[in-house]
Amino acid sequence: MQTSFKLSLFTSFFIASLPALSQTAASDTVGTVKVKTLARAAATAPSHSEIGAHATPMVDGLQPPGIMIGHSGKWMVGYDYMFESMDGNLDGTRKVSEDQILQTFFAAPTDMKMQMHMFMAMYSVSNDLSLMVTAPYLVKSMNHITQDGEQFEEKTSGFGDVELRAHYRLFTQANHRHQVLLNGGANLPTGSINQRQNGLRLEYPMQLGSGTFSLVPGVTYLGRSDDGWGWGADFIPTIRVGTNDNDYRLGNQYRLNAWVIRQLSDQLEVSLRADGKRTENIKGADPELDQADEQTKDPNLQAGTRLDLLGGVSFHPAILAGQKITLEAGAPVYQSLDGPQLKTTFVGRLNWQLHF
Repeated sequence: MQTSFKLSLFTSFFIASLPALSQTAASDTVGTVKVKTLARAAATAPSHSEIGAHATPMVDGLQPPGIMIGHSGKWMVGYDYMFESMDGNLDGTRKVSEDQILQTFFAAPTDMKMQMHMFMAMYSVSNDLSLMVTAPYLVKSMNHITQDGEQFEEKTSGFGDVELRAHYRLFTQANHRHQVLLNGGANLPTGSINQRQNGLRLEYPMQLGSGTFSLVPGVTYLGRSDDGWGWGADFIPTIRVGTNDNDYRLGNQYRLNAWVIRQLSDQLEVSLRADGKRTENIKGADPELDQADEQTKDPNLQAGTRLDLLGGVSFHPAILAGQKITLEAGAPVYQSLDGPQLKTTFVGRLNWQLHF
């Protein structure tokens, strides 16, 4: 697979589109609208992304941090820290002990920790169109026990797959109470699929990337009321394309989010979000991985369905003009895994954004 050529071609196309689109942005006329915004310094324009008398008033502060529609000609830079903890194993919804797993496999994973440091940049071509790039840095660790009673830990870290994404506002009411956004993007195969420890290739969950391009289409609905309530939902699948250099393709993922947000003051919101996802099994197999060794090396034991419930709080104090900080934490309320597979026990997130 000529990854470097495809990556260069796609990136060049993305960057080349900016000047032409910027000409459109220059022709936008932005009216003055009185809105409660994250960035109180930007008092003359409509909104921010997965963020009128005349221009459309935007709903900053009443949607999750991943929704990006911004002010024409403006930038956003951000940092996202995400943490996920797994402990114990499931087969379907049934708990499976390590002793049971070791009757089939030589080794069994006991727990895993995953951290992601996501760096983001967004440019708003117009009030309706924003372009975004994200680059994740991943840190993973997984503990195991073998049939012989030996315990060992695997670790890996590095940059994952870069994502390029566009958000376009397809529909909005004059009072901005209801909006529909279209999302379109692609994940680039920049993360490694050849991570090793002690000379041996690590299993699928310990790799940093997919090794293939992925399409990331989607649609988002945003709603709000005049008394400080916001709500919405989005559906964003990840569609894998092709086969990577190690003869496999990660399974597609289908993600559905729904949320409600309450604005308590000009500087504070609280939220409740339900995050559901379905992941398919891997197509093909890495020839270096022995499927009898452990479950994490079997491409047919990687699928599952999960629903997380998360509570959050967002701050955008006046002394930090243009900035927003969001904290979110929760746990799965439902998991059904094509197992045995490690089950998730906790998810947390810290998001920071600066608009200028």
